Amino acid sequence: MPARSLKQQLEAGPVFGEESYGAVDLAGLAAFTLKWLQDRSIPTTFENVVVAAFRLFPAKFSLEGYKEYPDAARVNRSLLQLGPKYRNWARGSVQKGFVLTESGREKVRSVQATLDEGTGTEAPASARRKTLARTMDLTKELEPLEKSPLFSRWKNGQLDQGTSMELLNMLDAYAYTPPRALRARMDTLENAASQVGRDDLVEFLHAVRRTFTTHFRSD
Repeated sequence: MPARSLKQQLEAGPVFGEESYGAVDLAGLAAFTLKWLQDRSIPTTFENVVVAAFRLFPAKFSLEGYKEYPDAARVNRSLLQLGPKYRNWARGSVQKGFVLTESGREKVRSVQATLDEGTGTEAPASARRKTLARTMDLTKELEPLEKSPLFSRWKNGQLDQGTSMELLNMLDAYAYTPPRALRARMDTLENAASQVGRDDLVEFLHAVRRTFTTHFRSD
């Protein structure tokens, strides 16, 4: 039998019922996802982590309003929480992959125990369709934009005077956040602004992309 492709391996993973992981924090689920990939010798690239996290835990890592798509920005924020500056559950980067620390492996064991106490390794189709509402007030999601210095600069026609730090703060990102994650975060914000009818914010975000082109270039 020929070896399965990477895509087939990712798609063959279990889909856990939300009742088994609903109470688990996002960082814990991200750590579990890294271990799941590593156990199968699948590279822990950002794209693979996004797909695997969405496949394993769709209710937590789906894009709000578009449940059939993964929320890459949410995955990225969860990965950042694994680093030494925060929980110290993993070391590495989305460019080079991740290695779980001992405390990270301990967290994964805890998550596994929680999953085992739920519906088992894979929920039946009926349970997979049942999802609890993940409330998300899109207006609150957009509040950081209106409060950001960049938005004030844009309204005054001075966006070109904005700084990289102001951009990263607005996107809740860091100097080492990869461009693909910044693009994903911008996509999320643009979608949210469009859904609530904030054309001004959509226009602002488009202007930000044009002004800070180098920050969003392909990795």
